[in-house]
Amino acid sequence: MSMDGPRLLLVLTEAPPSVGGMQTHARHLASHLARTSAAIEVLTYRVADPALAAQAQAFDAECGYPVRRILSRLGYWHNIALILQRIREFAPDAVYASTVFYGLLRTRTAVPLLCRSVGNDILRPWLGYPYPLCSRAIGSQAVQRGLRWWLEHGQHPDWVDRVFRRAREQLMRDAAAGHCGILANSEFTAGLLMGIGIARERIDVVSGGVDSRRFAPSPGGRESSRAALGLAPDDVVLLTVCRLVTKKGVEVLLDALTLLQSAFPRLKLIVVGDGRRRKTYEARAKALGLEGMVRFAGRVPHDDVPPYFWASDLFVLASYESRHAGGAVRDVETMGRVLCEANAAGLPLVATASGGTPSVVRDGVNGVLVPPADAGALADAIARVLHTPALAAQLANAGRARARDEFDWSAVMARHEDAIARALRLPTLAVPAALAQSSRA
Repeated sequence: MSMDGPRLLLVLTEAPPSVGGMQTHARHLASHLARTSAAIEVLTYRVADPALAAQAQAFDAECGYPVRRILSRLGYWHNIALILQRIREFAPDAVYASTVFYGLLRTRTAVPLLCRSVGNDILRPWLGYPYPLCSRAIGSQAVQRGLRWWLEHGQHPDWVDRVFRRAREQLMRDAAAGHCGILANSEFTAGLLMGIGIARERIDVVSGGVDSRRFAPSPGGRESSRAALGLAPDDVVLLTVCRLVTKKGVEVLLDALTLLQSAFPRLKLIVVGDGRRRKTYEARAKALGLEGMVRFAGRVPHDDVPPYFWASDLFVLASYESRHAGGAVRDVETMGRVLCEANAAGLPLVATASGGTPSVVRDGVNGVLVPPADAGALADAIARVLHTPALAAQLANAGRARARDEFDWSAVMARHEDAIARALRLPTLAVPAALAQSSRA
């Protein structure tokens, strides 16, 4: 803790022990701010999965800062009341949130608010039950336990989104407008924010989030990693790391492989990740005659992923924009943290120019960009990099430099500290006493 730093309340809705990009960001941010601030406190969702309860307790006991798992995935207005209560008791100098959703606190407290947006909070705002009436009951632990699988894994029909969509979207727009500043993970996300009325000068684009030293290959790392993964020294290895969902475009990558077979007889593809479309992709690989070329490694703990990068020759991300809920809900790659990791690992990469990937990949500099959903263009780019060692080395070297200077956690955290300092310098706004006490929903 720093005696000179601010007191910060962090509303990090997605946090360890669950895994994912937002959870990784939350862990690094809280750990950094715990060292540089006078005091921090983290508010996050309750753990609905009993299998994670012991892991959550262990994490909270060892992380070095207070974690209060009191928020509900359903009762939005009840969460507002809970956060206000912690603001009154903890007395923070500022509140930072991991989504735009809590900017409505601005009319109820004079404490500066800022947030991060990864774009999905704009595209498909998950605000649970968006109405004040009965919010406390809906947000209760008993209701959350009863709907645990549905809440934790998103296994709900599209009509649920349609029923609440208009109210959720309006809440999201109003909340986003209440923040002093917003840290967007890409220019794509910044565009989404401007599309709902947020002025560009209130948005900082901060892409990245990778431990560049941990992903950097060590001498002999390629050979030992290949041996550990059962790969031959002369295999030509492509790697993709992603959730196996529609927007990741794995079927496009499989189609591209069929166009590369004759030119690269030793070609292999490793797919690290799991998801609801895994069986579909496995069946497609079999139908295309790619069974001997493609390995579905399944879910791999994040700490165990670097050797897959080190063993590979090229990283590929074939994402494209998908839609669901009758076409009304967009799902797109808003940044692509795995691209930062590939750069840190010194791996040349090919990716689609979809969503926020151009904020990470500069075409011809630290990677090659191709149009989304175009297997031919993807295959051509892969072949060009594999056939041109000088280009592969150039992309790898520039990628390592960007990972070290722009995407590393040290650079990302410095940008967050700057944003917090700017929020603290803004004039304090008076809040009517009636409003400050009005959110006990």
